[in-house]
Amino acid sequence: MSKKIVVTERDYDLISKFVNYNPHNLSSYSYSRLVEELKEANIVSGDKIPEGVIGLNSEVTLYENTLGKEIKITLVVPSKVNPKNNKISIFSPLGVALIGYHEGDSVEWEVHGTVRQYKVLQVINSGHKE
Repeated sequence: MSKKIVVTERDYDLISKFVNYNPHNLSSYSYSRLVEELKEANIVSGDKIPEGVIGLNSEVTLYENTLGKEIKITLVVPSKVNPKNNKISIFSPLGVALIGYHEGDSVEWEVHGTVRQYKVLQVINSGHKE
């Protein structure tokens, strides 16, 4: 089992609806891992989210161990996706992998058929509060 994640009520509702209504949009690995993490998640109001926790609108700097490089992304709703500006969907494989993790955490998740390992280097939150 993965580390217990922390999510805001808003993010939990958004992700739960997506999982319930769109299970075919996730790989079986991502679906089962996400469902398990949501069952065990620590759900908090937006003003109680700890500093450095990844959620919707978080700007995240990662170190991708397999490729050996840093990447910077922002997690957004699908309508705001913009690959040129590194804005990825919260429902993308990487978005699903990162939700609820903290700055400093290591995350292992299947992304495009390959299990990858990431180290969360920095999290900047804007719009995290409800």
